[in-house]
Amino acid sequence: MRKLLLISVIVLLVCQLGFAQVVNRNVTVNAIAAAKALGRPVPVMPASVAQGKVRSTVWVTGHSFAKIGKPSITTGEPSFCEGYGLGGYPFCPKGVQTAYSVSQILNANGGAGMVIAIVDFFAYPSAEANLAQFNADMGLPPCTTANGCFHSVVLTPYDGSGTGWDVESMLDLEYAHAMAPNAKIVYVQGDPYGANGSTYAENIAAFGCPASAYCSYYGVGPSPAGDIVSNSWTYTYGPDTGDDPYYNLGKPLLFASGDYSAFPYYEVESYPCTATTVTCIGGTSLYVNASLQRTSETGWSGSGGGCSGVEAIPAWQGHNGSGVCSPNRAAPDISAIADPNTGVAIFICNAYYCGYYGVGGTSLATPVTAGLVADINTARVSFAKPKFTFLNTGAYAAAYGNYAYFYYDITSGYNGYYAGPQFDLVTGLGNLTGKNAANRFFGLP
Repeated sequence: MRKLLLISVIVLLVCQLGFAQVVNRNVTVNAIAAAKALGRPVPVMPASVAQGKVRSTVWVTGHSFAKIGKPSITTGEPSFCEGYGLGGYPFCPKGVQTAYSVSQILNANGGAGMVIAIVDFFAYPSAEANLAQFNADMGLPPCTTANGCFHSVVLTPYDGSGTGWDVESMLDLEYAHAMAPNAKIVYVQGDPYGANGSTYAENIAAFGCPASAYCSYYGVGPSPAGDIVSNSWTYTYGPDTGDDPYYNLGKPLLFASGDYSAFPYYEVESYPCTATTVTCIGGTSLYVNASLQRTSETGWSGSGGGCSGVEAIPAWQGHNGSGVCSPNRAAPDISAIADPNTGVAIFICNAYYCGYYGVGGTSLATPVTAGLVADINTARVSFAKPKFTFLNTGAYAAAYGNYAYFYYDITSGYNGYYAGPQFDLVTGLGNLTGKNAANRFFGLP
């Protein structure tokens, strides 16, 4: 009997140790060190260091930026912003806003009345304070719990400081807010280790609490429903079609296309990005002149893209070259700034690092596009149009009806595939901000 009891205790201890999670807090520090040593940007979270079933698609350049001197007279931003200098090229909010003409969207009003939900993993307790510092430095409106703009929904007990998800979180929050500064933000911090951590977090982001069926599972309080959900992450192991229904929520769900170039040649298929109920966001290299006007945009070599091995071609895909993968789905759908060599500066401050750092990846393209969609949604509502419930149907129909009217065509770049006219497997249909597209997308059905 005593022997049986001893065996039972040992089994219990082994089980407890097996389920205990050891959080690696050196992920970002190691990536920054690697970028500095190599003299080039590197991914923060390749699959080999991912913790749980999902991984971020953010890259770091290894450059940090100091606030020295007075802010720019032109932009009001820190002097390191919007230009080449020591430490590379960091775009800041004004540069991305200007290049993509968000101020020209008729009646957009900075996305006022919209809610951008952002799904990341691990909790990041310093997020609101970091965002406040970024907004103060960049001249953006405050977004706080106190003023009703910022809502934090924590679904995990694990603090993500140092894990790379803290960097991902600040990139998402800061540049979604930069693109739609009057929209509200719901920051959902999913459980990276839970079997259903990603799908439950997505549902809560889309429907809010208590409307989502999963709010009671986590015991979380009230939160607004997202009008757009931004997801700068991908599964580590490729597609899981059993999860498809969980990403069919009647809201625009935006997912990063990945950051290891063409799939399946250089990386596993980027899922959920290839699900047919979401919008897959690829990456570009963005170039501007001294007035911050876009001079050119090319496909980023790291942009995830390719033919799904499991998802059939949807009804809305096929025209403008988008049937290239038939009978399967092609990705990405659209693209935006991602190349870390033409990336952005984010502010992050915790026990592991503190200051402004250069970042990029399709983790940047996704919140930038989410903010742009929020702006367009506000414009649509002002003209008695409904909010988007799914972006792709209208986006592909617009391309088929009058491509040049709606899109900036990105015709050069290589990720294992070549970019070309209209649809390609590097940038999809291109960028939403073609000539006057910002003022026209509110007119879509």
